[in-house]
Amino acid sequence: MHVFQPVELDDILEGAFRFGGDTWALLTAQKEDKVNSMTVAWGGIVYVWNKTCAVVFVRESRYTKEFIDASKRFSLSFLNKEEYKDVKNYMGTVSGRDENKIEKAGLTVNYHEDIPFIDEADNVIVCKVLYKQLMKEECCVNGRIIADHYRDGDYHYVYIAEIKQVMIR
Repeated sequence: MHVFQPVELDDILEGAFRFGGDTWALLTAQKEDKVNSMTVAWGGIVYVWNKTCAVVFVRESRYTKEFIDASKRFSLSFLNKEEYKDVKNYMGTVSGRDENKIEKAGLTVNYHEDIPFIDEADNVIVCKVLYKQLMKEECCVNGRIIADHYRDGDYHYVYIAEIKQVMIR
């Protein structure tokens, strides 16, 4: 007889399957000749429509959303080294509308098949958008979600994107 032992989910999640907390990525996309990037910590990897996909959540107000919508492609660059801890906050709070965040953060843009990514990353996932949907209040089953995350009405779009390439350093 097999005996199952309970484990903490965080103990078995690794890499992109462990979004949130200390694991985060820079979502990077291009619109015309400009590249913009933002910190994402909400997301993960799923299997849907016979494809392995990344799921990410981007607020409607974020400048990077315009870039994703224009190109329908993006990368997720995971910078897990301690030296990039300040980059996480900076890239998540300063708008690319106001300054070249990538340059000011001391980061370098590289490309995989015309999709920009952050060259300093440990791991990169290159994605092509398949689906996007605006989250709506009436779809939230738990009212605390609205109270805790959307009091100002700035809802997230959910993007499901096929993983085209995974790169590791």
